[in-house]
This record gives sequence, structure tokens and C-alpha cells, in this order.
Amino acid sequence: MRICGICWAAGIAAVLIGGFGLVRSRAQDASLDALRIAPDSTKLLIDNAFVRVTEETVPPGKGLAKHGHSRGVTVALSDYDSEQTIYPSGQVVRAHRNKGEVNWAEPVIHETHNVGTTVQNVVRIELK
Repeated sequence: MRICGICWAAGIAAVLIGGFGLVRSRAQDASLDALRIAPDSTKLLIDNAFVRVTEETVPPGKGLAKHGHSRGVTVALSDYDSEQTIYPSGQVVRAHRNKGEVNWAEPVIHETHNVGTTVQNVVRIELK
């Protein structure tokens, strides 16, 4: 039986809630909300008292302006290459992600760019 990426990501969110409790980050500041910063690239899937789940779809050569995220999990729905600038340090980090890869993410304020040749498609599960 094949499980869709979004369904699988929602299952991970349920496990994380039980294991890590409720945590809120200042990166969730409304002025840095990815849904407001990049509404064409970011779609809200779930928003409740426990988690916020978004899907980011970024074409090659495009990016998201400075925005923030709470801690949580990312699930790559495609292979992609990205570059992010972390604030306030200005550190630049490049990464390659493989489809199906799951990563823990600490709270962050950053801007991101898809520096590869494939669409960057990610589900992000943020804990509240």
C-alpha cells in the first residue's frame, strides 16, 4: 500500500506532538510568516492548536524572501538543491535533499533559494 507524502507528514506530526510537547517560537512572528511573504509558493494544509503544516513549492531559480519558522520537521516531496541565508548571522548554507528525506528543524529566520534544476517541494510541520 502506498501512502501519500502529505498523509505521511501528518502522521509524523501526531508522533511529534506526543513526544516533544507544545513549543512556540518567536520565528512565528506574523511579519515573518511565509504564507504572507510568499503566498504563491506556500500553502497552508493544517493549522490547529498543536501544529501548523505548510507545503512549499519553489521553482528552480526562485526563492522565498526573509521569513521564519518554528521548530518542527520537514519532509522532502522531491529531490532539490537549496541555499539559505540565516539571520541574524548571515551564514549561507547549501543543502541537497532527496525525495522522502525527513529532517528536524530548529526555529529559524532565513531566506531561501532553489539553486537546482528541479522544483523544491517540501511539507513543513511546525510545532506550536
